[in-house]
Amino acid sequence: MRRVFVLNDGGHDYSAAEKFGKITFCSSNLINRWDIAQMYREMKEALYEANFDDYIMISSLTSLCCVATAIMADRFGVVNFLVWKDSQYIERSLVLDNTE
Repeated sequence: MRRVFVLNDGGHDYSAAEKFGKITFCSSNLINRWDIAQMYREMKEALYEANFDDYIMISSLTSLCCVATAIMADRFGVVNFLVWKDSQYIERSLVLDNTE
């Protein structure tokens, strides 16, 4: 089953994303917005068992989303996102092409 990685539990209702996969929280702690290295350590551990077809939910700190995206892109060459638009989640994918 695919997973939807919620990078930080902000206390919102994420149930609308359940149709895309199992909701998996990466963190529920207060995150220091200035400590990018700590974000990397936490996200690397939280995303350890991620698969190429799992999702990252775009929410929380922009820097946290960037770190999680970098981890998934490095591992798989593709990143799948869930984005909240018009009162629903929509899928978006970023495929990195290294054939240049």
